[in-house]
Amino acid sequence: MNEDKNATHSLEEEVFKTPSHQIRRDIIRHIGESKGARFTEIKRAVGIDESASLSYHLGTLGPLLLHKDELYKLSELGNDAYSLMAKLVSYSSSAAILGSVKRQLGATIIANSLMWISAIAFLIVIEGPLEFLTLSTFVTLFSISNIILYSIIQSTKPGLVLQNQ
Repeated sequence: MNEDKNATHSLEEEVFKTPSHQIRRDIIRHIGESKGARFTEIKRAVGIDESASLSYHLGTLGPLLLHKDELYKLSELGNDAYSLMAKLVSYSSSAAILGSVKRQLGATIIANSLMWISAIAFLIVIEGPLEFLTLSTFVTLFSISNIILYSIIQSTKPGLVLQNQ
């Protein structure tokens, strides 16, 4: 029982240590995208000059790779790591886009407020004092439009994008 726990712990350490270097992540990404690659293809794609350096990194990626007939492919665990890396990249991109959208929506709320205030002020100047019902209708529409914009901002949380994928 204790040996199984040590073996699991050792594999866990190895799996989490392997993608800690950018070159190894690039190797996983290249092999995952190409569905398999030869040593020289990986060397060229990753931009490593020294064969010994690439051999070291490939050796470190042991549990994530299969090597047969001079072709490196991702193991089942390697495919899981590749999939996780792809999701993280997608999540990062989505979070950046959502941040930009949130900033734009904030500016949109301000612009919306200025538009409503301008419209009400224009009507007061043209028509004179507004009836209470007319003014309250404008204020209600103004509030509803800003509530809608605010709810859009609140619903664009980065975590929601990851859950929908």
